[in-house]
Amino acid sequence: MTLMKVIFRKMLNNRWLTGSLFLGLIITVSLVSSIPTYSSSIMQKLLIKELEDYQKQQNEYPGAYVFSDTFSKTNVKNPDDALEKVEEINANLIKSTGLPIEAEVNVIGTNPLKLQYEDESRRETSLQPGKLMMVSKLEEHITIKDGRLPNTEAVDGVIEVLVSEDALQKREMVLNTGFIIGEKNHQFTINPVGTFQPKNLQDPYWQLIRSNFSEDFIMLKEQFKQKIVKNHEGLLGIGRFSAAFDYHEINEDKIPQLLNLNQKLQSEISAVKNSSLLFEFPVENILQGYVKKSEQLTIMLWSLNAPVLVMLAIYLFMVSRLIIGRQLNEIAIFSSRGASPTKIIVIYFVEILILGSIAFLLGPYIGVLIVKLLGASNGFLEFVQRSALPIQIGPKSFGYALVAILLSIVMIMIPVYQASKQSIVIHKLNQTKTAGTTKWYMIFIDLSLLTISIYGLLNFHQRQIPTSNNGDMYVDPIMFFIPAIFIIGLGLFILRIYPFLLKAIYKLGERFWPVSIYTSFIQVSRSSKQYQFLMLFLIMTIGIGVFSASAARTINNNIEEQILYENGVDVQVSVQWDSTRPAPVPFYSSPSVQASEEPEQTEKEPSTEVVETIYSEPPFDPFTKLKGVKQATKVFTKEQVILSGNGNTSQNASLMAIEPKKFGETAWFKESLLPYHWYNYLNLLAIEPSSVLVSQSVANSLGVKPGDYVTMNWPNSDKSEFVIYGIIEYWPTFNPLEEKDYIDGKPGLVVANLPYVQNNLGLEPYDVWMKLKQDTRRESFYNNINELAIPVTKMDDVYPKLIEHKNSSIILGINGTMSLGFIIAIMVSFIGFLLYWILTIKSRTLQYGIYRAMGIPISKLISILVWEQIMTSGLACLLGIMLGGLTSRLFVPLFKLSLDPEQLVPPFSVIFDSSDKIKIYLFVSFMLLIGIIVLIIFLRKIKIHQAIKLGED
Repeated sequence: MTLMKVIFRKMLNNRWLTGSLFLGLIITVSLVSSIPTYSSSIMQKLLIKELEDYQKQQNEYPGAYVFSDTFSKTNVKNPDDALEKVEEINANLIKSTGLPIEAEVNVIGTNPLKLQYEDESRRETSLQPGKLMMVSKLEEHITIKDGRLPNTEAVDGVIEVLVSEDALQKREMVLNTGFIIGEKNHQFTINPVGTFQPKNLQDPYWQLIRSNFSEDFIMLKEQFKQKIVKNHEGLLGIGRFSAAFDYHEINEDKIPQLLNLNQKLQSEISAVKNSSLLFEFPVENILQGYVKKSEQLTIMLWSLNAPVLVMLAIYLFMVSRLIIGRQLNEIAIFSSRGASPTKIIVIYFVEILILGSIAFLLGPYIGVLIVKLLGASNGFLEFVQRSALPIQIGPKSFGYALVAILLSIVMIMIPVYQASKQSIVIHKLNQTKTAGTTKWYMIFIDLSLLTISIYGLLNFHQRQIPTSNNGDMYVDPIMFFIPAIFIIGLGLFILRIYPFLLKAIYKLGERFWPVSIYTSFIQVSRSSKQYQFLMLFLIMTIGIGVFSASAARTINNNIEEQILYENGVDVQVSVQWDSTRPAPVPFYSSPSVQASEEPEQTEKEPSTEVVETIYSEPPFDPFTKLKGVKQATKVFTKEQVILSGNGNTSQNASLMAIEPKKFGETAWFKESLLPYHWYNYLNLLAIEPSSVLVSQSVANSLGVKPGDYVTMNWPNSDKSEFVIYGIIEYWPTFNPLEEKDYIDGKPGLVVANLPYVQNNLGLEPYDVWMKLKQDTRRESFYNNINELAIPVTKMDDVYPKLIEHKNSSIILGINGTMSLGFIIAIMVSFIGFLLYWILTIKSRTLQYGIYRAMGIPISKLISILVWEQIMTSGLACLLGIMLGGLTSRLFVPLFKLSLDPEQLVPPFSVIFDSSDKIKIYLFVSFMLLIGIIVLIIFLRKIKIHQAIKLGED
């Protein structure tokens, strides 16, 4: 009890330091516990979306699992017992997954049986064999269309059955017509009394059995069990067992069980009977991919958070040192009065254990807020409203929190252990000693970190192998970890030599420095070791922040530019044209229309018989009047164009015919891709109607140059002559790296004037490119197309592709973690900054009091403090900015390996956005400004009589 009183009294006496230590523990635990929570949450959200997309595209319920097994007498000794045990195994297996069931159905059928009419006069008519079947829970999901439900008991030995409408038509039956099915001792009289139709075709129940009884006779479950299973088990054939899990409830914990279903099922059924299972689980590959992506995301999150965790460890160590530093007198007195080091350690351990326990209980729940912040990220320090993640705190979160607390306690206890060995005599002797000399062997730590980071940089440059996997972006975590090591190593190295640079500068102006600067030089140069923790803090925070901003912006912009370039414009649409040949059935676009849908093309492969097709151009004006459309233009594209020039011919070029002015106002294009602004090339086309731009591959193939003439045509078109006005390497939607059947495997492009092409080569259907206003809502845009009844046959919208990119797990993880890491680092640095300087000023109260007693005005004292800030915190901020910029230039280009540089169009480029730097500068400036204001207020409160009294003590 006495021990606890001592501990709580000590915590109250040092409540600001204790609170700062507790805050560090809370942040550490929250950040660490948020990693598994965020990983599982974002991956579950993406998994559900992928499963929903699978259902739309495949028209197959993704939560379905099905297995079939035979119960034929030739394979099973006791079909009755085997069926009962398999049904029990299936029920237990479904229950063991812990997932809600949307539908469950067992379909048991006989082997094909001989079928004949009951009426003797018609028995000579040959009928296809039929099967008797049992479909569980069928009555709950059907509506009787004709006739009625069968009786539960046989009437005069006649079994009443249901048939589908397909069976009624294929077998040319009518209801209430008797049949005899089976032979010899296994013969039954059946009577179809009703046909049915599903209540809801979208019900997962029907997706489980959609093709299993098109020509068969369905008995009620009770009759089938009694008549067939119990008394004629030798007739049993194949049983099909299926269930539809609610895939929206699938989470990380359930996936191992789902992936183990097949193996577990095979094992359990093999113990009952000779197994001949056919197992179907359509989304097994999706779930396996989920596991792999989840592992990659977790590794990446740990790598991204590693620098922040290092900073938090340094922060905890620093605060612990500050606490111990203020209590060294007390510890030394305890030690001198007989208290053992163990007892001193126990006192501090209990104190830290209390703080750690509270942090352990609160941290994972605060981590939920961090996860929500990560889920709302849209870029570096950019957050938007987005649908909430399905957040659930799991055992992993608490497990990670426990590990974080244990490691934090170890980090905090290091200074305690060192201080516990000091007696009062040793403590007083240490106080009288001047600062020790620099331990030069410590510089090897800095050099080792720099060597590791530079080796990693060179290794990546030499490898130059894309890290993307199967088309999915994958960012190597080392690409984030090594730059952080580089910043820490170079920062430490500069801090080693900084005192010597400071002394050299001081010597140069020793006779001329004013009192404030002179005093600051003396103080900083003689106490440089005291500032190193704080300066390293600021260097790491700002340096990693600058690198993070550049890396996040570069990755985001390059992927977005790739999507925009590939699409060429905000929205592309194709519309139905009236012609002298049949056209495809149009469809009206809606929000559900996906860019990947490919309806039937308006042109067919040319036949050997030349048939002239005359097209009637639909009105273009409705597109310009659509809500939200800023500009629209016509773009005609044609593949396999025949080009001739300079005595050479090529038959595989692509044509893009445009309206130069409108095209330039509508299309998206990166200005730096061509030697001159691309508007200059459009102006060349506008000058001369017959002018064309050709790709470098076309120019090389034909051996032509600007000013040369070429002729162009395609099958069933006229031929016309054009003059080359320019050679281009890139153009909207044109990928010069794509592998095509052209010269040297490279594609070729010709850009021409649309009116000239239409007048000389013929009028054919073109696409409409539209640039939308920034505030245009897609839903209203789609609805407007429906309202105007524009016969759209194809739509390619770039917006869903950009949204899909921003919502991907890797991009969300990069943007969110980098933003959060920077915010945490700034907050921790701010707290450490204030703590350090407040305690430093308190320890120098006597010195400042003497300055005041000597007549130095408060303004001079403030000037001394400001110059100290400039020489320490200000320089650290400047170094952080410089090191961050240097690190970005060295390491950010490596991210092209994640984007497959050999297929990346436009080419990869490193982005330095001024808005990101401004955000960082504002954060840092705010921190320093508030810190200096607090310190000045604190300094002004110092009284001379307090300093004199302190000196007497």
